[in-house]
Amino acid sequence: MPRVSRRTFLRYSFGALSSMVYFTIFPRQPWEDRRAFAETLKEEKRKKRLAKYIFNFSSPYFTSNYLTTPHAHLEIKRLIEKYTKNKIFVIIHDGGSRGIGSELSNWVSLGKSEGALLSIANLSPLCPELDILNIPFWAANETEYIRLFNSQAWNRAVLSKTRKARIQVLFPYVVGERTATSTKRYGKLIKSPKDFEGVRFRVPGSESLALFYRLTKAKPMNIPWKFCARTARGGRYDALDPAIIGLYAGPEGLNRELGIISEIKSVHDGWVAIANTDYIAALDSRTRSQFLDAFNEIQGAQLKNYKTAVTFCSEEFKKLGVKIYAPTPREQKVLAKKFGPANPAWEPVKKRLLGADGLAVFDKFYKIAKG
Repeated sequence: MPRVSRRTFLRYSFGALSSMVYFTIFPRQPWEDRRAFAETLKEEKRKKRLAKYIFNFSSPYFTSNYLTTPHAHLEIKRLIEKYTKNKIFVIIHDGGSRGIGSELSNWVSLGKSEGALLSIANLSPLCPELDILNIPFWAANETEYIRLFNSQAWNRAVLSKTRKARIQVLFPYVVGERTATSTKRYGKLIKSPKDFEGVRFRVPGSESLALFYRLTKAKPMNIPWKFCARTARGGRYDALDPAIIGLYAGPEGLNRELGIISEIKSVHDGWVAIANTDYIAALDSRTRSQFLDAFNEIQGAQLKNYKTAVTFCSEEFKKLGVKIYAPTPREQKVLAKKFGPANPAWEPVKKRLLGADGLAVFDKFYKIAKG
């Protein structure tokens, strides 16, 4: 995403928040900027007053970090309001002000927030089938991931399951493939099966990812994300697996605790935008159609933001002295053959997550993802 002016940034990120926010973040800006903000705030208040509906969108990420985090806050606000001709007024609640992760899914499920951005892993308790994405080396890159999410088969068999919790997935965020990244204290390159053996790997709360690391003979450790930087400094684990963007944007200066990032491209480190189904159903039919149509363009804009962000984060890692290694096609093939979906260890997982005919269902998803 290109750099935006401060006026544009303020206009689309803060919505109808009070001017106190502005003067806290930009306390010494010239009078012209303050006046421009006052005019924008006045216009936002007018739009809110005239809107037929309010869409509160909650996110764990700060809007100001748009260069490193492709959250698409600006596009969500601008495009929903544009498509609905301001019938829907969007307010972004950023920086985790309404919680993160499973807290956000609860907020949306209960209708306390109309929409939210969260890791797809946070929907797994509501839809265990989603953990099939964490079988490595089949739907990791952005093309495979989007192709799968846009398919009718995936929506019907998997994403529809979130509706029982009054949650609808609006679109999948592209944020990159998971890596095998050593901490600065460990400092070793992880690129082959033997490199995983005995390594203490911090993993998210996914049974499939935990099995993947057990297959590699690593030692999976479930450490909360918010504690990853301090536990890395303390030598509690040797490696972790987020995508480059997640590694850079991680809490408490995590990006300064890393040694070598190995882009093994195991699974997609995905996020999703969600909304409350009752909210969508309550929109008049024309506005509902416009609201849902907006996300086609939002998804395209988010993909562009991702490409800008991953380039930016990669360059910043180089400045920090963190090495980024791209495994060769042969090295990738070895990893995929040994630990990927053809490994018999995944057969019980496919059946547990996708039902008695899980092997056939997975094969169908595999073909869709691969095109």
